Amino acid sequence: MVVEVNYKLRDWWNDIKEHHEREIHHLLGSLTYFIYVIPDCDLVRALPEFWDPVRTVFKFVYFNLVPTIEEISGFIKLSYHECEMMVPYKPSSRKFRKSLGMKSNPTITCLYLVWISFDFVYSRFGQEDGYYYFYEEFKCSIERWETYRLNAFSIVLLGSLVFPKEKGKIDTRLGYMV
Repeated sequence: MVVEVNYKLRDWWNDIKEHHEREIHHLLGSLTYFIYVIPDCDLVRALPEFWDPVRTVFKFVYFNLVPTIEEISGFIKLSYHECEMMVPYKPSSRKFRKSLGMKSNPTITCLYLVWISFDFVYSRFGQEDGYYYFYEEFKCSIERWETYRLNAFSIVLLGSLVFPKEKGKIDTRLGYMV
């Protein structure tokens, strides 16, 4: 369960929305509003008493609430056998790097495990001067990097708020969704 939004993700959004809000909304629709959602932990703690395990719904006086399996698992830690995310292509580290305009870098071993660190992506794309600090890692111009920066933000937002893995890890297969 996402307890709070990483402040770096908020800063990144505030930085790019001024110039690229239209493009991001084209990629993500209204998902950017998740950045402003604050989960109510007390509500999450209270929900189990309303849980009906036979019908797999939350029963209230006047209505039933039917959450998804992922929501149930994430919110109240009920048993659920996690399934792998369905993606159209087999993920590869080369394709992921290419989708962000990055050169080959054998030191990024986590890519072979289908994840990448939030901080790694943020340091290269999250700040306006990321290109200049890490220009040797890119195989693109600064203008093209701006487009890759929007893709990186979209991947990180999806990986942090919509399809979270362990804290700080972003599933690289989300690159296929952007």
